[in-house]
Amino acid sequence: MTVGAGGAATTPDPQAGHVATPPGRLTLLLRPFGYLVIGLVWTTIGLTVLGLYLTVAANGLLEPPEDQWPWAELATDPGPVLGRLVVATPLVVVLAGPVAWYLSCTVWPPAALSFVYVGRALRPSYRDDRLSFTSRVVSGTTLGPPVPGPVALPLQPQRRSRPAQTLLRFYACGWNPDLREFWPAVPGGVAWVLASAGASTALPAAWRAGLVVAAVPFALWSVVRLRRVWTWRFHQERVRQGRRERWIEQHGDRRNLREGPRVVRSRPQSAEHRASVEAERTEARTGVDRLTSFSSDEIGERREAVLRARERRLGDDAESGGTPSDRPRR
Repeated sequence: MTVGAGGAATTPDPQAGHVATPPGRLTLLLRPFGYLVIGLVWTTIGLTVLGLYLTVAANGLLEPPEDQWPWAELATDPGPVLGRLVVATPLVVVLAGPVAWYLSCTVWPPAALSFVYVGRALRPSYRDDRLSFTSRVVSGTTLGPPVPGPVALPLQPQRRSRPAQTLLRFYACGWNPDLREFWPAVPGGVAWVLASAGASTALPAAWRAGLVVAAVPFALWSVVRLRRVWTWRFHQERVRQGRRERWIEQHGDRRNLREGPRVVRSRPQSAEHRASVEAERTEARTGVDRLTSFSSDEIGERREAVLRARERRLGDDAESGGTPSDRPRR
């Protein structure tokens, strides 16, 4: 227990103390093998998942045409088979699109990060550093069934680099899924269905070529849409959140005044730019109507001057014995 600012007692962070402590000699000797084993385990899981998705295409390429269901029946009697395919296709598209995206981001980034740590463990420049750390999040916010207590997210890099940062973002897409990535991944599932059907030797050659060609634009469409969501999640959304926090810190918790997308998503402007815009607005207002730039005292003085001039004119008219209408107007 330590005393922080203002005399308040604070508890030291055990994770920070663990990170600041250099690894022991036994840890230095064993951690390359430990990360290698972890990487091989995740690679095995990833290859198993990949094999499940390639089974349909491999079956169409290797099995005899008469044993391939439902493609053999589709070529001979398409009526009943098409009805069953219409019912099953949406489920298959979801499994091959969004589910495959989330699973791949869950499995392959930990495997790649483990191999990155194996290389770092063999480099002398990382001898006195911890290579990874584990954070804990609330149950239900990550992929998988809810468990009692917080969920551990291991293999996060202690020292960031561009490859490790990219892998960590894929890691977040899997273990901290975003529902905005669901629909962009659906065209990828359509592309998988078309390509798997085109791999079947039970279908005519023209059908197979048409299915494979039709799968390409769906795959590209999914890549482009996922890239847009990726850019928004890891670049623009952080800028938006930082801009909102700065506004709340400066003006208080009045979020309803700045929630519009036109304001929140606009590019931050410098103080010099805001000052020049305000000067231009003031000059424009002054040029259009001088009265709008006068203060209340200036307006009152002008009014009094007009009244005094009227009184003097009436006095001059009374002395000359005429009426105001008899005097020539200037």
